[in-house]
Amino acid sequence: MQEEMVSLGNLYRKWIEIGAAVIGLTIGILTVFGQQVLPGQWNSLANSVSVWLTPAFFAAAPGSSKTRAAMAGIFALLGMVAGYYVYAMFVQGVAHSAYYMLVWSGAAVAGGIVFGIAGCLWKNGGGRSRACGSAIIGGAFVAEGLHLFMNFADYSHMTDVGTAQVAIGFVLALGLERSLKARGAALIAMLPVVSLGLIGYQILDSLTG
Repeated sequence: MQEEMVSLGNLYRKWIEIGAAVIGLTIGILTVFGQQVLPGQWNSLANSVSVWLTPAFFAAAPGSSKTRAAMAGIFALLGMVAGYYVYAMFVQGVAHSAYYMLVWSGAAVAGGIVFGIAGCLWKNGGGRSRACGSAIIGGAFVAEGLHLFMNFADYSHMTDVGTAQVAIGFVLALGLERSLKARGAALIAMLPVVSLGLIGYQILDSLTG
């Protein structure tokens, strides 16, 4: 059984871009169901930016190089965008603007590069490099949660979601590290990550609001 798992892991690493795209397509479709199933404000978590970035981070982590990890991250996020819109439009019959598809596709490329490399740093790096990877994925959640609170007038109905995202971010940053020293390094590295993340979420809001 263990040998089979190793074999599957090696096969995934060899075809990581295709595997990441399949994962992305699946999650994109599941997002549509999540929006329908999750109650009230919690359905926003289904297509939360940080939630989508998480599988891209882990799907790209086994990449043999930063370049391959970045490509896997792009494939994963583009797969999510494609799965979401294709299912919504052609299965559910819900129309969507080409503008938003282009915006989210562009965001998928940018996010795929950053979070694909972050996953590679976390998986294959050591010391500060690994801590930076943990900080980037954790910081994405914290930044999105803080963004909701900083724009309270627009998101006053989503305070519980914002609180959960901040908590998840800290759990990820700390939980992905193995020692107190590494966890401290991840927390410190989260400071610039959260600052940049807040800028990123504000830009996305301006493009999609």
